[in-house]
Amino acid sequence: LEGWERVHDRVVPETVLAISAKTGEGVRELLESIEEALLALTSVVKCRLPYSAGELLAEIHKVGTILEEEFQEAGTLVTAYVPPSLRNKLAQYEVADDQ
Repeated sequence: LEGWERVHDRVVPETVLAISAKTGEGVRELLESIEEALLALTSVVKCRLPYSAGELLAEIHKVGTILEEEFQEAGTLVTAYVPPSLRNKLAQYEVADDQ
């Protein structure tokens, strides 16, 4: 951390990882750290989307991370990490965890 402070005194990194582009050492840990950071910017939503709202399901697939997806008679039951902007669009379709 001391070396980092010499580079930029106003920024303190939340996570410090050692990686090697030459050997690939630490790359897996770097990718996991990036995924964790990105998921921290999202929230988990569970919703039942009617089949007429296929554009929302497509958007979940495009910008979210699907945890579960089940096609039911009434629509698609999906649990996913989504960004706040998409969560707002899905609010009317949210269901309780026990459904």
